[in-house]
This record gives sequence, structure tokens and C-alpha cells, in this order.
Amino acid sequence: MSYSEFQSQPTSSQAVKCFWTLEEDQAVYNSDDILPDSYTELVVNFGAPLILETESGARVEMPRIFLKGLTKKPLRLRVTGLAQLVGVRLHPWAMVNLFGTQADQANVLILPHNGILGDFVQALELSVQRSDLTEAVACLQEIVSNTTHSEQIDIAPIQSAIELLYATQGKMRMTEIAAQTYLSSSQFERRFKRVTGVSPKTLTRLIRFEGVRNRLTVDPYASPSDLTHDFGYADQAHLIHDFKAFA
Repeated sequence: MSYSEFQSQPTSSQAVKCFWTLEEDQAVYNSDDILPDSYTELVVNFGAPLILETESGARVEMPRIFLKGLTKKPLRLRVTGLAQLVGVRLHPWAMVNLFGTQADQANVLILPHNGILGDFVQALELSVQRSDLTEAVACLQEIVSNTTHSEQIDIAPIQSAIELLYATQGKMRMTEIAAQTYLSSSQFERRFKRVTGVSPKTLTRLIRFEGVRNRLTVDPYASPSDLTHDFGYADQAHLIHDFKAFA
């Protein structure tokens, strides 16, 4: 496995968590599902075709460029050869103003994206043909830095709310966060879902689950009682429920 992360440029830091590259053999890549987390992703595939295996048993070939929204269940993506991917991990508030995608209107887990980025595919493919994924990342950084959808919406209240959720690992009450955005609870809920595609409660659960998953990665023997306390679950039953739902 060859996985690398790259910091974002200052011009895109408000939208981007990081850029990344992945090269992996078919058997290794196909041995794991993609677990939910609290970020959306733009992915460019330069390797073998990627196949999405749906819950109904259908197999759908993914486009070379696609956006992955916030998911609530593991995704089963299978590669038919060498996996060779370049991606950008986006904060949940970024998709709507970068690409004009209102996630709650899509009603799908994987959003094909061939419009705004279509003109850049050839440049990205040339860099990968030269076996230079670092160059592909630089090209993708430039694309994201220069991409802004023409119809902007005010995401500042929702961005501030999500930053509070990250800072507190999802432990703040929704009423407290809504009050700090100067929106009513119903306004906050509607605008939040329009920007991110999920409810505030769902993103809170994803942030907590991501924290638990990361803790278990470095400490597989962490006790359920410690995890329950550290990540603000009401009790172990809620922790177990979320873990089963997302993993």
C-alpha cells in the first residue's frame, strides 16, 4: 500500500481538509469497505475501473471523477486491477459552493461529476501517465483553488456550527449550536441539511464514530466504558448502536 496525504494551499484551506493519493493492489484494496466519516470527497480514478456494489446486489461502474457525499453505511467499492486514486477530502460545508451540488437534493450516496472538472481530466491523466501522482495532486490543488460555483449561498453559520462540532467531538447540544448561529432550530436544521446533505444529529454521530474508530486504530483494547465517556455517548448501548450502524 502506498498512501500519502498533502496539506491544502492557503487559498483552499477553508474548503479542504487534505489532498491524498493511493496506490494499492487489487486484493488489498478489495479486502475492506469504506467506512463513513465526517468529510465529503472528490475522487479521481486513474487506475483500473472502480465498481460500486450496492445493497441490492447491483454492480455499478463509477465514473473517473466522482463526488462522495456523507454516507451513513459502509461503501463497497471494488477495483478490477491496480487501484490508483487521487482525491481531496472536503469539509462538509464545501461541496455546495465549490460545485453547486445541494447534497440533500441528490438523494444518492455517490454523485458523478463530469461538468466543472471535465476540462481538467486530460491534464490530470497526463500527469498520472508519467507516474507522477504528486503532479496530479498539484493539478487538483489548482483546480479546487480556482473553482467556485457561480451561485453562492451563505454557508458561514453552518460552517461555524460544524467547526464547533469538530472542536467538541460532537458533544454540544443542537439547541446550543443553533443559538450561536442566530437561526431558529427549524431554520438551522433546513439550512444544515441543504449544505451537508445530512441532519445535524447525523453529522454529530459521524464525528463521534470517527473519533471512536481512530481511537481503536491506535488502542484496540480501549474499554467501551472509556469510549462512551470520552466521546459523549449517553450510555454504551448508544455507542454500540452507532458502531453497528456505521461499521
